[in-house]
Amino acid sequence: MATMQDTVYDGLITLFVYLFDTLIPIFRKIRFFILLPFTPILKPITDYLFASIGIKVSSEMKGSHADICVLDKRFYARLWSDQELGFQEMYVEEWWTTENMDALYEKIVAFFEKNRWIAKAHIAYWEAQFRWALLNTGREGHNFSAPPEYDLPPAYFKLMTDKEHMQLSAGYYAYGATNYAEAQVGKLTLIAAKLGLKAGMTLLDLGCGYGGLSKFMADNYGVTVVGVTVCGTMAKQARKHCSGSNVTIKKHHWRKLGGKFDRITVIEMLEHVGKQNYDEFFRKIESLLNPGGQVLFQHYVTDHNVPHFSEFYCKYQFGQVYFPSFHEFVEPSSKYLRIANTQDLTIDASLTCQHYLDMVDNNRAEMEALVGPKVWRALRITYAIPFAHGKFGTLMIYQTVLVRKDEKSRVPLAQ
Repeated sequence: MATMQDTVYDGLITLFVYLFDTLIPIFRKIRFFILLPFTPILKPITDYLFASIGIKVSSEMKGSHADICVLDKRFYARLWSDQELGFQEMYVEEWWTTENMDALYEKIVAFFEKNRWIAKAHIAYWEAQFRWALLNTGREGHNFSAPPEYDLPPAYFKLMTDKEHMQLSAGYYAYGATNYAEAQVGKLTLIAAKLGLKAGMTLLDLGCGYGGLSKFMADNYGVTVVGVTVCGTMAKQARKHCSGSNVTIKKHHWRKLGGKFDRITVIEMLEHVGKQNYDEFFRKIESLLNPGGQVLFQHYVTDHNVPHFSEFYCKYQFGQVYFPSFHEFVEPSSKYLRIANTQDLTIDASLTCQHYLDMVDNNRAEMEALVGPKVWRALRITYAIPFAHGKFGTLMIYQTVLVRKDEKSRVPLAQ
């Protein structure tokens, strides 16, 4: 039962979120209009700074071999006003374009990898840090809504995924997979082996998406599965996908879950929980496990001294997202569970991301017909960013198996 202190705290957080969502865009607009008259000064400075890291800027794409083609002269004022978010929003709004997004972001990430402090030297970073990293909008009682991208039509995701399982997470290529679909089956097979799935077991698929993992495990291993998602569109499609299988799909928040399960999978969902809620989350996971139970996380981690979030992702794609350092994962999880084994899948994540980029480029016309050109452009830049970070090892992905702290038996390592 909520105390008066909790009520006051929740009220303050709600107020701060409202104020920030209202006032920060106003402050940024003011900064932009103050800087706009200085465009003749900002342009040569910006072009020089980009050139110093090997990025050519031009207002002409044809014949210029430019990395960035500026289509709107207001580009410079907005870049200095809004920093990273402004740069990404301007691509979506067609204030600039590029012929090679991946090469461009490789140069940008290479620079920031060597000069990590620069990202934190602008007020826009600290505005975003307070709004998306410090304010706990994943707290209990908050009016949670599904991330924007997850409510897009299933036909849109079929243009990106393996179509059969519609998995939106990193695959596993080490079994000899030559394409994304085979890598997804490889990942599902790897998860089943790590968890030692057997007929008659119960499995909770937390963050089930379109139900691909739920159906695969029920059909191939004879387990009884409960799949859970907060997204109504995904829950509806998952029920269709899992029709005829021993799977129950629920639209639930993780805090509302009850029951006991032999195995739990949490595939690239931890990022939505928020680090302020990790203690509560891992306590909930432990409470859902039967004696002898196991839970498998597929989760992203970052270096401790790089930004743990992207404001662009939070606003336009995935809702509030926080990528913890490995320490931030280990410390709260170890209070309630014991890490049995972990495996680095960063190479596989890079191959998966390359698939997404290829599919986004190859299916541009169909995607734009379904969701519009702005959504397509947002998606294109969304996957270019982690693809570049993966090359420099600043964004990694692991599969980690945890067991109850009182579990003494050995957990076999499957690869």
